[in-house]
Amino acid sequence: MATAAIIGGAGYAGAELIRLLDRHPSFDLRVITSDADAGMPVADVYPALEGIVPDTFSPHDDPAALECDAAFLAVPHTAGMKHARRLVESGVAVIDLSADFRLPLETYEAAYRTAHTCPDLLAQAAFGQPELNRDALDEMHDRRIAGFPVIVGCAGCFPTAVALAAAPALRAGFIDLAFPVIADCLSGVSGAGRKPTARTSFCTASESMEAYGLPRHRHEPEMEMELSLALPRDPGDDRPGCPPSRADAPGLSASAPKTPRVMFTPHLVPLSRGMIATVHLRLGSHADPTRFRRAYEDAYASSPFVRVLKEGASPRSSSVMGTNDARIGLFPDRKDGWATAVCAIDNLGKGAAGQAVQVANIVFGFDESEGLLGLARAL
Repeated sequence: MATAAIIGGAGYAGAELIRLLDRHPSFDLRVITSDADAGMPVADVYPALEGIVPDTFSPHDDPAALECDAAFLAVPHTAGMKHARRLVESGVAVIDLSADFRLPLETYEAAYRTAHTCPDLLAQAAFGQPELNRDALDEMHDRRIAGFPVIVGCAGCFPTAVALAAAPALRAGFIDLAFPVIADCLSGVSGAGRKPTARTSFCTASESMEAYGLPRHRHEPEMEMELSLALPRDPGDDRPGCPPSRADAPGLSASAPKTPRVMFTPHLVPLSRGMIATVHLRLGSHADPTRFRRAYEDAYASSPFVRVLKEGASPRSSSVMGTNDARIGLFPDRKDGWATAVCAIDNLGKGAAGQAVQVANIVFGFDESEGLLGLARAL
């Protein structure tokens, strides 16, 4: 049994973490913090969480968090690095849901237009996307056992959906990287966080849809980094998570880019939660529909959470609501050499809290699906 703290438990991802950790057989939730709601019962903010233990929010600087084995940082970007150092220095394994430990330093500072205050910790962090970067998470497990600092920056919601949709085709060498990966994505309003804004108010968001974050959303660099993990590497390239050789991917030439380009357009839709990524991929000369589907089935054959749907089926966001699941529909023979992969996830599940628990399971040596099965809803 490992003890856990949630820093930022009053936000939507934090509330989902409370729900998941409360039912987890191997994590004992000890601390739930919220500066804005400190001293308030958790059930006063989220009535559905009546009976949760602990039952009251404490401040972010609650010293009890420093005594826990793991801390989940469910806070906005820039706040993650604010809390990470004191936790890491106290020997707490940090699972960060903010963007602060996902990206290389220069990429982060350019995308989020802020200086990183913990570059030394960032250099030690692993990127937390289990299906694409499992080796790095296994290494974090070994580091924890050896008593070294552990910090994982969990992948974001949009990048997770896009990467799961595109990575197997990239890994197989089926994609012509002279063309960008085109990702048109839809997200429920909870993806914008709990803090109310004019855009997310009921009267604005209800019965309306809009594209946002153009011309270049700050998740694009993360998508490109995440998809680069799927590319076969050249000799001497030691990027974690990559297949062993470009020679095994006949569709990729030696001069193919090492980082795929992504053209990403997010849309806000009037749902409380849920996400669909429709990803268009330009096929190379070595791709065919049968091999395309097999690449996905092989890639996710051992995954407890990613399901490739039968031919012709497209996933629904409602099918994954409240879960850590991802469902992928494949349409490999569109027109003029293009294929489409559609991925559905819950932005608060596989896109945030569920994936964070999956990551923590790996870091602590538990089965990666522990506490994350049996969450599906019929309606």
